[in-house]
Amino acid sequence: MSEETDSSQREKRRVTVTQLLRSPVLNSAGEQVGRVEDLIAKLTDGGYPPITGLKVGVGGHDVFVGRKLIEKLEPGAVRLNTTTIDMTEFQRRPGEVLLAADVLGRHLMDMARGRLVRAHDLVLGQADGEWRLFGVDRSPRAMLRRLVPRKARPDLRRHVLLDWKEVQPFVAHVPTARLLVPLQRLRRLHPAQIADLVEGASHEEGEEIMDAVESDVELAADVFEELDDEHRSEFVRERSNDEVARVLDRMAPDDAADLLGQLDQERRLPVLNLMSAAQQRKLRKLLQYHPTTAGGMMSPDYVWVIRTATVAEALEAIRTDDKAPRQLLNTVFVTDENGRFVGTANAAELIRGDAKSRVDQVQLVTLSVPTGTDLADLALAMTDYDLTALAVTDATGNLIGAVSIDDVIKALVPEDWRARVEASSGV
Repeated sequence: MSEETDSSQREKRRVTVTQLLRSPVLNSAGEQVGRVEDLIAKLTDGGYPPITGLKVGVGGHDVFVGRKLIEKLEPGAVRLNTTTIDMTEFQRRPGEVLLAADVLGRHLMDMARGRLVRAHDLVLGQADGEWRLFGVDRSPRAMLRRLVPRKARPDLRRHVLLDWKEVQPFVAHVPTARLLVPLQRLRRLHPAQIADLVEGASHEEGEEIMDAVESDVELAADVFEELDDEHRSEFVRERSNDEVARVLDRMAPDDAADLLGQLDQERRLPVLNLMSAAQQRKLRKLLQYHPTTAGGMMSPDYVWVIRTATVAEALEAIRTDDKAPRQLLNTVFVTDENGRFVGTANAAELIRGDAKSRVDQVQLVTLSVPTGTDLADLALAMTDYDLTALAVTDATGNLIGAVSIDDVIKALVPEDWRARVEASSGV
């Protein structure tokens, strides 16, 4: 059988959940014994979840009809291979979800694209002799099928199908579901994508994501850095001081200082005291400055060498640095022996330079700003000099921090612009 023929036959064997809901259930004699109230699937760690049975309304109460009794599923009707069914009242079983009650019309995570989608319909198909959940139809026409009365639903053969293998449902609301959001799947996304998912989700869905993420403290810190102020404040309010301190300990100091400042006054010192001594020192220094000035936005961690270091030593400093934010790793800050700022060297210039020559023989940018420089002047300075990182100095000219272009852009871009980007991506 050709691949094209096989694909065509699989298409013919597909049926959607909305085409089955409220459909009559017929026994082997063709008599109606009830109506389809829901379809039951067994969620698994991968692959296409099998349909384990139906929830059927019979005479005012619901009963379970197992998959072995199902002869045929087709739009508008379900046929059984038996004349009698067990009238024991339906009960949920561990690990199972009701596709209509628990999934249909709800948010799902598209793990391949890092976005939220809504399950307007669910597409079933046959594989190896059993019915399985193949995918999600998120098209507007699918929403129409779901919302109009069953007899008026269009019998559409084409679906905007999102493969179920690329989807992760939210199931914290399902009392019998044991499979929560797998951390391993979330690790494949960029922290900014995870933050976008949290921000676009409901509070309960966002909590489900964060509960999974927080078992990896490093990832949790990265996600917290990407969250908007509203969501960061919301999540830290609901966590213990110890939990908040663990996350702040692994965040970039400037982001951690911002988040610490958003805590209620009575919580700030207790949380700060639970953090590591090194992070405490950095945050106490940053908290002296207004958050929208160079002093409040700077990172105290950056790649630094003295002016007598060689180009090779400067490049090695980039390679071995494990503290500076990645946005600052393309710049080496140069000082004299006493810590006074001399200039900055771009990593690309160092790579092109003679490995044995001194770093101050490479073309250096000598621009720096004091701690009180406001956001507008920071942006202008970095634009004028085409910089991705800018040195911050104290009153005596000593280098005390660095501001990245990433931090400046985040501060400049209005929050509602981010929402517009999410909307335009089809979420």
